[in-house]
Amino acid sequence: MVYLERFAYLDSGTVGRVLAGDWECYSIERPWLNNRPNVSCIPEGDYTCQPFSGNRFKDVVQIMDVPGRTFILFHTANWPHEVEGCIGVGNYFVSDARNPAVYNSKDTLAEFFDVAGKEFHLTIKGVRAYI
Repeated sequence: MVYLERFAYLDSGTVGRVLAGDWECYSIERPWLNNRPNVSCIPEGDYTCQPFSGNRFKDVVQIMDVPGRTFILFHTANWPHEVEGCIGVGNYFVSDARNPAVYNSKDTLAEFFDVAGKEFHLTIKGVRAYI
């Protein structure tokens, strides 16, 4: 079981904390824009995640059955503009409300997959704190 707890819904992106057992990191996503494809983070809820490899992203995880969306992935990304509805992870974050970011995404993603595996249940929830 993996939890993503969003704690900052900013105009420029969404920041959260990913928990897999005792392990944790931070997440970066697009802002909440009513689940619009390519520009919004996905809705809060419960999802199944499965291994995925495509032309652009190899050996990552796909979040399945997102309403109205396809190919939502956990992949390497440090900034909201580096995802199109997907989720990037890092071992720490910074934000000035205009430029949220996570850091060390490549290493953190590998560590996340080592801990959580590539097939897991994901619950996304959050606080509605808009800044």
